[in-house]
Amino acid sequence: MILSLQRRRARCCLPLLPLSLIVASPLIPTPALAAAQFQAGFLRQDSSQPASAGALALSALASSLELPPGRYRVELQVNLDAVGPREVEFTRDPGTGQLRPCLSAAMLEGFGLRAEALADPTELNTACVDLVRALPGSLVDFDSATLLLTISIPQVAMRRDVAGYVDPQRWDSGINAAFVNYQASSVQGNSRYRGHYASQDLFLNSGLNIGQWRLRSNQSWRQDSEGERTWTRAYSYAQRDLPGTRANLTLGETFTDSDVFRSVPIRGLRVASDLGMLPDSQQGYAPVIRGVAQSRAKLEIWQNGYPIYSTYVSAGPYAIDDLSTAGSGELEVVLTEADGQVRRFIQPYATLGNLLRAGVWRYSVTAGRYNPVGDLPAERLWQATVALGTGWNTTLYGGLMAGAYYRAANLGLARDLGTLGALAVDVTQATSELGLADLASVQGLSYALKYGKAFSTDTTLRFAGYRYSTEGYRDFDEAVRQRSHAATFSGSRRSRLEASIHQNLGQRSSLSLTLSQQDYWQRSDVQRQFQLSLSTHQHGITYNLFASQSLTDTPGSDRLIGLSLSMPLTFGRSANLSYDLQHNRDGPSHRASLNGTTGEQGLSYSASVAQDQSRRQSVALSTGYQGPHANLAIGLSGASDYRSLSLNASGAVLLHADGLEFGPYLGDTAALIEVPGIAGVGVQNSAGVQTNAQGFAMVPYLRPYRVNQVVLQTDRLGPEVDIDNGTAQVVPRRGAIVKTRFSARQVTRLVLTLHTAQGKPLPFGAQVSGADAAPLGVVGQGGQVLLATGQQPQLLDISWGEAADTRCQVAIDPQHMAQAKGYRLQSLTCS
Repeated sequence: MILSLQRRRARCCLPLLPLSLIVASPLIPTPALAAAQFQAGFLRQDSSQPASAGALALSALASSLELPPGRYRVELQVNLDAVGPREVEFTRDPGTGQLRPCLSAAMLEGFGLRAEALADPTELNTACVDLVRALPGSLVDFDSATLLLTISIPQVAMRRDVAGYVDPQRWDSGINAAFVNYQASSVQGNSRYRGHYASQDLFLNSGLNIGQWRLRSNQSWRQDSEGERTWTRAYSYAQRDLPGTRANLTLGETFTDSDVFRSVPIRGLRVASDLGMLPDSQQGYAPVIRGVAQSRAKLEIWQNGYPIYSTYVSAGPYAIDDLSTAGSGELEVVLTEADGQVRRFIQPYATLGNLLRAGVWRYSVTAGRYNPVGDLPAERLWQATVALGTGWNTTLYGGLMAGAYYRAANLGLARDLGTLGALAVDVTQATSELGLADLASVQGLSYALKYGKAFSTDTTLRFAGYRYSTEGYRDFDEAVRQRSHAATFSGSRRSRLEASIHQNLGQRSSLSLTLSQQDYWQRSDVQRQFQLSLSTHQHGITYNLFASQSLTDTPGSDRLIGLSLSMPLTFGRSANLSYDLQHNRDGPSHRASLNGTTGEQGLSYSASVAQDQSRRQSVALSTGYQGPHANLAIGLSGASDYRSLSLNASGAVLLHADGLEFGPYLGDTAALIEVPGIAGVGVQNSAGVQTNAQGFAMVPYLRPYRVNQVVLQTDRLGPEVDIDNGTAQVVPRRGAIVKTRFSARQVTRLVLTLHTAQGKPLPFGAQVSGADAAPLGVVGQGGQVLLATGQQPQLLDISWGEAADTRCQVAIDPQHMAQAKGYRLQSLTCS
């Protein structure tokens, strides 16, 4: 197998070498290197075969074309991450005779190498850095056959500020395409009280990509049981990113930011920073670790018992500002000095959505008209917000908002207080010209406080916020509704409280609570909603005790408590039995359900029986199909006084230059893959995605501005499919649909058992060539050879020496060979 792989590699890559030699060969010739020698005596041959047959096979495999020194355009990988094509100068290593790349200090620092990680940082002053010598543990490997340069740098020597960074020159705008995600449903039934009823719904999320621009629209159509039809649009806009600004430009119907002021719908122009363009190490907040080292020391940072960071620091003060952490908690910092002395200390930290790293800033500018639902006036509006991460684990933020009769200003500060948690406070001043006879204008202040912390008792206060507004304060939408005498205005908000708490109870149980409460100046009631859940898992059964109340005008009218039990069943591929008990103000209700899937066919089913508060019993049955082109579902339900039938369909349609494709869903940033003419090829991490008869498939979810690996599921392909490389890397811009093509072909796999005219197996190592003298394979043990050819008859040439009696030919006709598990088998005599 090793021999056949080596020969296949040489066959696929040799055509590249002459082109490289012509383009980049130096003017001065270099002496040829001695070819590697192998001892053929270890290969056991049949006594009737010449002893030179094995030596000939090894000689053919050992011989290869050597590239001379010069400048080559190579594919570059650093720590297995593709950097892309680069032109690199190569020189001959006088010690090993191998080609060695000239790596400049600027190039290595661009890869993320820390200068202080080198034992002798002055090495970076040389024109070509000998990385292997300067940094123990590093590796540099050049594959001249594929022009691939691989560099491995110990992670401890890499800067973290480049983690997740992708050169903007690699950002791909994708192809011109149009797509639509659709959801269609229809319900028909008969009821004792309503008679026959029917309704239809259609939701469309569509897009059009042209060059750098992304057009997006979300619309819905509905026909109710009375036959009334309505068409609504949630938004419709055009968007593109602005090179060099780390921001996006949006034109059309969109929403303002919600991190400073309340978000409102607007029709106009918006420029807002996109943190997705930043490296991973700069997107989320993390504390700065400061200290002083007595010598060149190794610094390690641990979180929850796991190492998350390691580097070397020089003697003197240091600051670690490129951590990648999540949530809140404690960091353990371990400093190991050069003499072996170890020092440890704890760095507590907490984070909120307002916090940014030092030096990172976020901004938005919006101008246009208010775009409300209903008959409210489309008043002029503009808004600007900014947030800047500063030193001392602090972030400053604020903004301005103004309209024809509304003005507001906000200023806030967020800070990581360490053991005390994270805190954000801000104040907003607003003036509203209402133009009412009894109230010409009002002004007021609104104070906000947010807090978050993870406690050592395994309790996480994920978010707690409180906002208090004076009687004259109005949000923008409140001012518009009051000025317009809208019926939806029932008073300005006085205060609002929000909290979310999570508590682990051992390893199998948890308790969580979310709460929100608000009241108004012009109303006496208090609106409150909460969700309380206690979950545990014991002996294969999951228990969930919950209580909730929705935000309604009548306190307690929608309060609900319940108990849910769920357990897996042993029959079928995946089945689950559950029981639900709920109690509201009308009484208790019960439901027992059976859910499951049938395996890889994409079929699912559900059956349930229930009894509601009035002791009415009902039954429901449904089944669904998740296919490569769409999702379908049908459901039946009924009781003594009603019957209902529901139908659902969802999927995506993509129009591109090469045709029309169908899929189950298409996200905002996606990929179109092409495996020409090969159907049924799956994609890893994309359940249900398979290529169609033309070889196209849609990969629905990609991360914008990041390297996304698109990997084909080649392990399930038959032997008749040959794919050169089943992995590709794509870096899409936000909203792009990138296309990647995989080279593939249909081949015929032959397993031939070859004999001489005397009935002896052909010798091990014999070379098999096609009619065009192209090498096809090497004979293995017992005279067997595995070949990949077309289906047409042809004559094969076989040789295992230079003499006339060490050559023969065999004629094959693949279409008339016996088949077994995708391979065509035949024993032939070579003459």
